[in-house]
Amino acid sequence: MRGYCGCIAALTFVATFAQASDAAPTRSDAGDHWQFAVAPYLWLPSVDGTMRFSLPGGGADASTGPYDYLQNLKFAFMIQGEARKGDWSFFADGIYLNFGRHESAVNATNGLFGPRETQQSVETSFRGTLVEIGGGRTMMRQSWGYVDAIVGMRYLGAKGTLDATAFSTTSAGVGANPQVDVSQVQNIFDGFAGVRGRVSITGDDGWYVPFYLDLGAGTSKFTWQAMTGLGYALKWGDISLTYRYLAFYGSGDQLVQTLRFSGPSLNVIFRF
Repeated sequence: MRGYCGCIAALTFVATFAQASDAAPTRSDAGDHWQFAVAPYLWLPSVDGTMRFSLPGGGADASTGPYDYLQNLKFAFMIQGEARKGDWSFFADGIYLNFGRHESAVNATNGLFGPRETQQSVETSFRGTLVEIGGGRTMMRQSWGYVDAIVGMRYLGAKGTLDATAFSTTSAGVGANPQVDVSQVQNIFDGFAGVRGRVSITGDDGWYVPFYLDLGAGTSKFTWQAMTGLGYALKWGDISLTYRYLAFYGSGDQLVQTLRFSGPSLNVIFRF
């Protein structure tokens, strides 16, 4: 996880030369010169899923979340951006989330948490760094807006921690096993492809609806992301309120079996 903060710091430097993904110009007079912008934003997703931990004698699937931002969030950092020239664009997005301990449930059929045992005081914590880098080309541009085709790479560095005590019921009574503290890390690299753009809903191009959809795979068996909402264009940039959903689906003995982020996002986009 120490390296993840370094990735975010590097992304911040890159993103200062970038334009937010829903801030691309809609007019044909955008020209062939480079346009840049940067967009710090606040995304408040509900984070939940299942993590598979390796334990002595077997494994355990532990639910994670949904985390409460007021009680569980320790730190968050979010920024996105893009550089655009004509119909071509390059974009980047970075997120770091650190959630403290949260009550969870464990499902296991062997090992330390066997079928004869019931888990008590089970807690999980989660840290994640998300970095997305990609490019796109405008495939359609009309008076109502534009549509880009995009491709890119998504990286998720996830760290999960399981703290639990198992109590087994036997014919002799109830006995407690030692406390279990397990931390595991997984680095996920997924490629993706999709579309993004915006649709103007007023004649002056002030109010608009941004949209985004991608599908991908790689380390994950499947991943996808979607976003839409409402935005308003100003002289210095844009302000938008969107709803964003991001999901990862793993397989085998991967730490991340399922991981879902969903919630509203407030974006302030500075263009230059």
